[in-house]
Amino acid sequence: MMLMIDLQTLFIMTISVHFVIAISMLIYWKTQKTYPGFGYWAMSNVVAATLYVLTAARPILPVFVSIIVGNIAAILAIMIRYEGVRAFTGQTVATKKRNIVSLLSIFIILVYFTYVDDNPLMRLFFLTIWLIYYGGCIAIGILKGGTISHKLTPWIISISHVFCGIVLVFRNIVWFLDPSARNALQPVFINIMLAFTEHIMDVIVAMAFLMLNSQRLAQELFESQKELEDLATTDPLTGISNRLKLNELGNNEMIRSRRLNHPFSVIVFDIDHFKEVNDTCGHPIGDKLLVELTQKIKAEIRDIDFFGRLGGDEFVLLFPETSIQKCHAVAERLRQVTNDVALQFEDIKVHVSISLGIAEMTLEDSTIEDLLKRADENLYKAKHSGRNITFGKDDSLELLSKISKEKLEN
Repeated sequence: MMLMIDLQTLFIMTISVHFVIAISMLIYWKTQKTYPGFGYWAMSNVVAATLYVLTAARPILPVFVSIIVGNIAAILAIMIRYEGVRAFTGQTVATKKRNIVSLLSIFIILVYFTYVDDNPLMRLFFLTIWLIYYGGCIAIGILKGGTISHKLTPWIISISHVFCGIVLVFRNIVWFLDPSARNALQPVFINIMLAFTEHIMDVIVAMAFLMLNSQRLAQELFESQKELEDLATTDPLTGISNRLKLNELGNNEMIRSRRLNHPFSVIVFDIDHFKEVNDTCGHPIGDKLLVELTQKIKAEIRDIDFFGRLGGDEFVLLFPETSIQKCHAVAERLRQVTNDVALQFEDIKVHVSISLGIAEMTLEDSTIEDLLKRADENLYKAKHSGRNITFGKDDSLELLSKISKEKLEN
């Protein structure tokens, strides 16, 4: 008697919990940001709650309603849940035709083993096959979802469905060995265990799916924030850092270099006669030239170096752990590499060169702007000294740059 009361109480609890979950998910679906498939999942809880009502009321309901409709509701609930998983994970939602065929098949089987050959064991056997099939599809589908970045929650959903499938198989074995247990309301251990398992697992799975939706929303917000940060700190044409990002990186590197007493140098350069390129070939060609030059420069610098565009054809390179002498050597290499850049435009081949100003951090530089200002002044001197040269504070370096230029021209 106590087992019967416990089983009935458990069914009442299950019905109540499922309706609460269903109503909560429906409200959440209509009022909050959700993703494809969430509505399916909410509706599956409505159908599942209906199933438990029909099961609990089996003694007072017609056979067709309690057995046929009740078991169809079980298949429909897990089928809707599976469609929700497919939609949520970005998989193609199954066609209505396939779902209708599945429901008609189980309907015919249930009718046959109820009215033609009243065999609860066979009804349970075929019902278990359908439930395990769709439960397995959910368990696999939720793990294969390419749009899900969090892996723990999908595993919770997957394992829950696998565990329910194991309990269903165990119930089939018990029903086969013990004919007296072949009634869902019979107060035997396996029926109570199954009802309890379904009750707990459905709650866990519903909460896990809510967590999945929240996790995806958090991931989307994170990606949107990162995209906004990238837009705010990245040059849209070349994809390298813009002035704002360069100032941040430069000031941080100055602090680090001062703390460690390490050298830090910068290069400011621009393209010689770039305005003439734009005027002659057009701005689209000028943009392509900037992009191609950017790629060539990026290939020549280290991973620890920073490369950015101040605007127009003016660029900045930040070199941690680099003295003025090493910076000059790099600048010369970049200048020579740039001389190899040529862009074909119809019958016109555009050759470019760059002028560079370099500077090394000193005690007088309080911010990166101070250091860049000195490098920019050297760039100005380079452009007024014939262009296509590197200009720095050390006169011997400037002389070496001019000699290198003359050798290249000869």
